Amino acid sequence: MKVENIYKQKYVLTTNYYDPSNNIGVQGTLDLFQNIAARHAYLLGAGREHLEKINLVWVIARTEIEYVTYPETPLEVEVVTWPRPATRFYFDRYYKIVNPATNEIIAYSRSRWVLIDIDSRKIVGADRYDYPLDFYYEEEPFNHTFPRPSVSDNVVGNYTVRPSDIDENGHLNNSKYGNIIYDYLDLQKGQKIKSIVINYNNEALQGETLTISRSRDDAKVVISGHKGDTIVFSSEVNIQ
Repeated sequence: MKVENIYKQKYVLTTNYYDPSNNIGVQGTLDLFQNIAARHAYLLGAGREHLEKINLVWVIARTEIEYVTYPETPLEVEVVTWPRPATRFYFDRYYKIVNPATNEIIAYSRSRWVLIDIDSRKIVGADRYDYPLDFYYEEEPFNHTFPRPSVSDNVVGNYTVRPSDIDENGHLNNSKYGNIIYDYLDLQKGQKIKSIVINYNNEALQGETLTISRSRDDAKVVISGHKGDTIVFSSEVNIQ
């Protein structure tokens, strides 16, 4: 079977993909990307069951999303994903969500993945695995490096990790951060998220409580979560 360097999948969106303003929510967006990344990884021989055989798992380190259009609750979208060549430690993957009724781009995104040794829980080099591709799809939606969100020290609340937040790696799932961030955005009526960057710095486990901090400068909101002195995540949201 030929291994494709780009993968497309149509999804019927249900109400849980949307925020209270009927826009595709951050968690809904992250869910779509997580699902299609897993599907394509499996086809590339890089699914969980494949990597566990060589004692590795995927862990996401960073995500950036840019929302381009906000269609009125489309029932179906097409999600497209493609990986880029690995660097020393990083495996970058790109995505876009398309409204098939109009061919309009709803969102562009990219995520940075790393490989973790199951026993040591430490990042390993990309020399431990490589995609079986002769060439890579070259579309590059972003012309800048991954932003590095600042960290706020203005404490605004706490979040305790629930059993329903945990994924198969035993920690807070990357898409669940979308809801935590949204809850502390304090969006006003008519405001929408233009872009968001999330850095996943350290894992959060069931029962742990994160201290949430937030600061705002005009249309930019910085939200971060800590366990004591340990930064769990940092994010920067641009609002329009």
